[in-house]
Amino acid sequence: MRTIKSVLCALIAVCLLSACGGSKNATLGSTSKKTKIELDECQQYAMAKPDIRAWGEGVSFNFSKASNLAELQARAKMARAIESKVKDAMQNSGLTYTKASTNGVQGAMANDEGAKQNEEQTSIANQVIKSTAVVKTSQYAQQDGTYQVFVCVEYREGVSKMAEEITNLVQQQVSDEERLKMNFEFEKFRKQIEEELKKSSGNE
Repeated sequence: MRTIKSVLCALIAVCLLSACGGSKNATLGSTSKKTKIELDECQQYAMAKPDIRAWGEGVSFNFSKASNLAELQARAKMARAIESKVKDAMQNSGLTYTKASTNGVQGAMANDEGAKQNEEQTSIANQVIKSTAVVKTSQYAQQDGTYQVFVCVEYREGVSKMAEEITNLVQQQVSDEERLKMNFEFEKFRKQIEEELKKSSGNE
């Protein structure tokens, strides 16, 4: 009788331990689960040619507002990328066009010159993105009543044309007389900015 009771107690203990262990494993498993978020087709399209494309996302209860937000974000991303490339190209090519400015007061103050150059780089980027167009859009109606819109914008004429446009905008920052003297520097800059733009997509 005692033997039967001992066996039963042992079986109960084993079952309890197994139940606890199973519960613990199930809890650990549930907390370690991850859900992969797939990229939207607009994101994938933009990332295929990041040198001339950019994507943006907008969410709003108003569909038009969501679309506008997505487009604004896409163009803002491209502008920031272009501004960064212009800055890198200037450093790597050695072009300092503000020093060739006819305004001697600004040229005499290094800090003002640097600030002026940053402003001009931002202005150049903002002018370049005016040549971009929306080439792809994804639209979703969400359960909470909002609209989610993805937009991809593209500079349709390609990297070489973008580099040429940027160089022309940089040339406009100096006088006609100085521009003639700096033809070699500007050509060197054009090649450098094209190289910088191509780095984005690995087309070096």
